[in-house]
Amino acid sequence: MKNALTFLVLGAALSACGGGSDGGTPAAPVTPPVVVTPPVVSADSVAVASAAVAKEAGLAVIAGANGDETVYDVAADIGDTWRITFDSAKKTYAIRVLSTQFGLSDRSGTFSATTTGHLTTYTGTDFSVTVDARTRLLTGTVKLGNMHSNVSGSGYAVTDVAKLAGNYIFLGAMRNASNGGDRFNPKGSLKVVADGSAQLCNGGVFNAQGACSAVSPQLEAENASLTLVRDAARGLIIARQGDQDFGIVHVHAGDRGLALFIDRYSRNQQNVLRVGTIVAAKQQKIGTEIAGSYACAAPGISAKIVVASSTATITNNTAGKTHAETITINKLGLGAQAVDFDGIAVFKDPADVPADYSMFMPVSSSMAVEFSTDRSYMGTCLKN
Repeated sequence: MKNALTFLVLGAALSACGGGSDGGTPAAPVTPPVVVTPPVVSADSVAVASAAVAKEAGLAVIAGANGDETVYDVAADIGDTWRITFDSAKKTYAIRVLSTQFGLSDRSGTFSATTTGHLTTYTGTDFSVTVDARTRLLTGTVKLGNMHSNVSGSGYAVTDVAKLAGNYIFLGAMRNASNGGDRFNPKGSLKVVADGSAQLCNGGVFNAQGACSAVSPQLEAENASLTLVRDAARGLIIARQGDQDFGIVHVHAGDRGLALFIDRYSRNQQNVLRVGTIVAAKQQKIGTEIAGSYACAAPGISAKIVVASSTATITNNTAGKTHAETITINKLGLGAQAVDFDGIAVFKDPADVPADYSMFMPVSSSMAVEFSTDRSYMGTCLKN
């Protein structure tokens, strides 16, 4: 390179002095190379925010046996915890039962996958789940044994219980394991402390003194004391109430902050096994970010919800009917009975009786959960 540069400089000097005017052909001009600047690809804001939440909470990606495997721990709404693994090379999946109240066993099979944007849907026999690549969220429906279940979970595992500390709001659904009876749908506030202790305040919020207090005269606040401990052998967080398990806690790194999916199971004072799920999201105000289209699923029902401004258009795919509902945000209840409650949107069909309305709680930009007062189960909604 040095010789080439010297040659070019010397040639220029000779031309300036008249040298080289020997009648020879002048040198051809040198065309500078074309510099191609690659387009700037904007980072996905949801993916960036989710990764930051996961890093701050010290979450670890659940490792597969090799680079072809991706792994998700999920809470099944029947009261079980399963580990679902996908092998992208072999096109196979495996469901490993980590905890079951129904004597269920592992199963495996093959899948087909379709990807639209950031969402990949895996389907197989009695199996359809969707994964959001931005947040490592999995949600869908699975049949294991003779049990159909909605499942929601994450590709992350908790390494430090202390990092779960914070204030959350929650919606839940519970029932008797034996016959599905005595259905109960708690809602309220959850407070987790860095030492692993937690308080579940059903029907209320924590006041300035830290006590669980009812948010309205129509609700009776109930407080449950829990302890979160890490089961190192299974890589799971177990919630304990006194001397028995309350459930298993799975953690979703949403772009709105951590969210908890709790596989709920335990026996009540009458020694009846109760099962279900509780979903808790970091409490914060919601606004226009909930606008969009959602694919929702609840036991026996498929639906589509489109949120635009102050209206929710709901299509019951199962019944083939569509109607519009009004939206009130950051409130719990309706009319004079409504109380401030950040993080909840209330959907109301004007044609329904006053007591019938729906509570819609965004968990992240990936999903929300929805519970209607005229039904006794909770649905999950995946944002398209």
